[in-house]
Amino acid sequence: MNTTRTQRLIRLLQMLQSGRKYDADALAEDLRVSRRTLFRDLNMLEAAGVPYGYDKKTQRYSIGKDYFLPPVNLTVGEALALMLITRKLTNRQVHPEYRQAIEAAMKVEAAIPPRVRRHCGSIIDNVDVEYWPISDVEGVRSVLDTVHHAINLKRKLAVKYDSYFDGGIITTTLHPYRAAFIRRAWYVIGHSERHEETRMFKLERIEQINIMQETYPPKEDFRLDEYVGNAWQMIRGEQRYHIALRFAPMVAGNVEEVLWHKTQMTQRLPDGSLRFEVDIDGLSEIAWWILGYGDQVEVLEPTELREIIAEHARNMLAFHGTGGARCEQPQDVGGGSE
Repeated sequence: MNTTRTQRLIRLLQMLQSGRKYDADALAEDLRVSRRTLFRDLNMLEAAGVPYGYDKKTQRYSIGKDYFLPPVNLTVGEALALMLITRKLTNRQVHPEYRQAIEAAMKVEAAIPPRVRRHCGSIIDNVDVEYWPISDVEGVRSVLDTVHHAINLKRKLAVKYDSYFDGGIITTTLHPYRAAFIRRAWYVIGHSERHEETRMFKLERIEQINIMQETYPPKEDFRLDEYVGNAWQMIRGEQRYHIALRFAPMVAGNVEEVLWHKTQMTQRLPDGSLRFEVDIDGLSEIAWWILGYGDQVEVLEPTELREIIAEHARNMLAFHGTGGARCEQPQDVGGGSE
């Protein structure tokens, strides 16, 4: 069903429920369609279960004022998308309230006509969705609820946190701006009074959290994408680097077909290899990504990144018993993340 017909049917329903009794000519004239199109639309309403009435004596159409529209009136495409989300994409690992989401979606799905539901179901039965391993969110249910509540009330949070960045348990007062699911886990982002800057805290590492009576000034203009900036993933370093890599032909296609970063530029070279360039803030995150490709990637620039990868490689050789003492792990820790 196209948008024009959908809008026309909604208008037709409004007219029939207005209390005024229309004959066919008046309906067709108001909708600017032919009588033939009008009767097609009326048949469509009847097929959808809308109980409009026709008075043979007055030749007028109407719908009782006590009739309420069903919650949905979906096209086949919309029904398919909804059922795909309900049955395949409502991932229990992403949000602790997934059961309520599934129940709500199933109630909406129940309003879809059985014939359409069976048709969409036969398609969905042949669809599989596999998720990357992510943190178990059931354990952070109460923490996430507390964060949501504090953000809504604009009240500060007293937080006890196991901080990798600070090397142990810390306490801070947090002005929470956003809760965010990023890649594998839930985080709260806000101003940390201890650090005197905006920080990101992983909910799983929060040892204790309490809502305080004290409020904080809202930061309505806070945006996660601006906070993360040009980080490779989520940890923003203090310096921006232009990265140039060369991927061997064996993995060039796999790398090229994915948009890894918003600044990404790629060029396929004559020998089948791939030149890959990005501009990012910090080197630590992309270094681990590069190491995942082993000997199928070479760092062309900057020199600092080449040295980090070489140091990791020496550590790996030492760790796997090829001789020599284990090296110190190279560091490039960006501020603002926990």
